[in-house]
Amino acid sequence: MVFQTLNRLKWKGLLGKAEIVIIHRGGERGVRHIPGSSITELRKSYFYYMPEPLGQNRAPSRETYIPLHRVIEIRLDGKTVWKRSTCRSHPRQVR
Repeated sequence: MVFQTLNRLKWKGLLGKAEIVIIHRGGERGVRHIPGSSITELRKSYFYYMPEPLGQNRAPSRETYIPLHRVIEIRLDGKTVWKRSTCRSHPRQVR
């Protein structure tokens, strides 16, 4: 359902307004928030995004690969449109 939700937002022209929350071991509280506008490629099992540079003196960022199984929530305009249920095998769609 992650791919279907992201793909629907993409084709409706709303992906740029979305925020994707992923599991990230190095992030605050184990998650990272990715703006939908930074997604450069979407496939059935992964997406690529271009991270923001972390500072003025940093080298340009490289595209980063994120497997879709790491997505735990998708938000649009601050409202949850998809969220993984507590049981990883049964995600739930929020309409």
